[in-house]
Amino acid sequence: MTQGILFEIIGAGMGLGMSLLVLAGLSLRLHQEPGPHLHLWAMVAFFAIDALDQFDVLYFVPIFGMEPIFYGYVLVLYPGYMISLWLFVRGLTEPNACLKRQDLIHLLPIALAGLCLAPFLSLPAAMRVDFGPDAAGEFLRLVAFGQNVFWLLWVIVVVVYGVLCARRLVSYQRDIREVFSDLEGRSLVWLDALVVVILLLAGIVALDELLALLDLPEIREGVSAMIFDLAMSGALGLYALHARPALPQWSAPVVAEANSSIERVVNSGSTGSKYARSGLTENDLLRLARRVEERMEAGKLWRQGNLDLQKLAESVALSPIHLSEVLNAGLETSFYDFVNRYRIREACKLLGTTDMSVLEVSEAVGYNAKSTFNASFKRVTSQTPSMWRRENRAAV
Repeated sequence: MTQGILFEIIGAGMGLGMSLLVLAGLSLRLHQEPGPHLHLWAMVAFFAIDALDQFDVLYFVPIFGMEPIFYGYVLVLYPGYMISLWLFVRGLTEPNACLKRQDLIHLLPIALAGLCLAPFLSLPAAMRVDFGPDAAGEFLRLVAFGQNVFWLLWVIVVVVYGVLCARRLVSYQRDIREVFSDLEGRSLVWLDALVVVILLLAGIVALDELLALLDLPEIREGVSAMIFDLAMSGALGLYALHARPALPQWSAPVVAEANSSIERVVNSGSTGSKYARSGLTENDLLRLARRVEERMEAGKLWRQGNLDLQKLAESVALSPIHLSEVLNAGLETSFYDFVNRYRIREACKLLGTTDMSVLEVSEAVGYNAKSTFNASFKRVTSQTPSMWRRENRAAV
């Protein structure tokens, strides 16, 4: 047994075990948490494909002497890796996410993969195992061409869906600012890490396949391939088992309207009226904006650490979607920035006129974590709270 085959067996065995463990954990969550759970079902699909792929490696290792009847068939499902990853991201970042009729288009890469590999899969099992790119004969050249097109398709799928995932995760950062006044636990550290993992996965796999097509040494070989595959599966497995959607169901029309408003503004250019994106008239927006600001001032609502768009909407007798329109079109701000404007203003007053600690000030103005307060304060004033107090207290 060569060292390469040994690493292949160890890596495939560990990968199969990891995938089965994640699938068991996902099954438990689906049983305990009834609901559509698009993000969980997407990861079930991802790790089911991964389990089949790892089993395929183990089953057809030559030393085991298994009959390679289905050798190569799992390749048809490879586009499903990125498709399920995209659906996982969408399920986490879209309120009340579920499959729609237009999602059938995501079956197209799998169908194209099957078409490209059809000549190869029609070969006898023994020929598929030993098939090489230098095979002679007209039909075998067709087989080799189909394989090359398949791997090129796989590179395109990885890049396209990797970009889609990254773009969706970036837009999610905007969406939560339309709904929450405190992003602690919602902007989530794992979100940035997941963007990095997806882009890393897309970049390395795409580069590896291009190198293989050009008959150049691949990046993932031997130990490096085993480490890469286990690291990617392990990272995604942790995300799959612990991640939960942050956007509540009631926010679906708010997020949809905010995104469509941005698209309308982009498509119409920056010279259009700021009120063109709202269903309310200009007078309605100005009147309601005054009502919202008066209610915030009178009730000091920003002091509520769990204040969200729905709670503020109830306080001013508006629907969440109309309040979102008032903030975005009337005041040209997101809900998060609107509330935090009041919080930072009050924080400056307390820092300059009292001996309260920074932590006490952050809690008094509605922040649930000092780190979030520090980040928000610096974003507005370009200084930390302590620096601002030292430089401005005497003037105040």
